[in-house]
Order: sequence, then structure tokens, then C-alpha cells
Amino acid sequence: MPALDLLSREERNLYNPAFVGLLVARAVQGHEREHGPGCHILLATLATVMALTTPVRAVLPRSVSSTTVNWIERESAARVHLRQAVPFLGPVVREGLLLSLRAGVLVLDEQYLVRLTGRIPKRITGDTVEVVEIQKASVFLGRWLSRAGDLATILTLLGVRP
Repeated sequence: MPALDLLSREERNLYNPAFVGLLVARAVQGHEREHGPGCHILLATLATVMALTTPVRAVLPRSVSSTTVNWIERESAARVHLRQAVPFLGPVVREGLLLSLRAGVLVLDEQYLVRLTGRIPKRITGDTVEVVEIQKASVFLGRWLSRAGDLATILTLLGVRP
């Protein structure tokens, strides 16, 4: 986890484990809406990192039917931003994921699939517009990435490694 004293107050709030854990749960919520129960832990993590990365979130497609390949070709800068964000945000997301698992919001099975336990509201609310946008992006990314195909292919296309 990055040194919290080096972050601004707003960044500390955005990267706190409770909020990030909610974002992971939102990604799983979106995935389950589109694909049914069970979201691979890496996909939920990737969706959360993408939702937290402002330049990536700003250029997400409007529809879940948009193909990942076309989006990457059109938004190649997003891939660069994502590759830079993963080393920093990976530990942040891991902390949030662990908190959600400990709190019982998510459960993990032996095949690395996470499922919701039904403890997060479907309605998205927040104190700021950014908090709401990040949550909506996380749900969208869970839905969109669930349609993108094989997880290894998605990671390769985006240029990130687990």
C-alpha cells in the first residue's frame, strides 16, 4: 500500500480500504448482473483498478456491447495509464478486497471466483459526484469485462499482468 502520508486528503479518502472494497463488490455486482454468479478475482481487481484510474474511466465506452479490442485501438493512451496505475493501485485494491472478504460482503471459492453475499445496495450513492462516478464505472466494468472473453486475453490486450 502506498505511504498514506504522501497522498492528498482526497486520495486518502478514495483509496481507503472500505471504499475500495465497495468498488470490488460493485465490479462483482456488475459481473453477476451480466454473467451470473461468480466473478474471477483478477477480473474484479482489474475492473476496480480501471475504475479508480481517472484517465481510463474518462474514456470508457458507453455500452457493454462495445468490444475490448476496438476500445483499446481507439483509446491506446488508456492502456498506458492503466499499465502505470497497476503497480500503485494493485496493493490498494488487494487491501479493499481483503476487507470485503473479512466483512462477509464477498465470498471466495476454491476456483478464485468471488460472489456477493447480497449485502450491498443496488442503488449507488455517494457524497461527491466522483464517488458516484467511480462506483458506476466499477459496475460497468464488471459487466463489460464479463463479455470481453478469456481473462488471459483481456489482460494481454490491456498490457497488464497478474
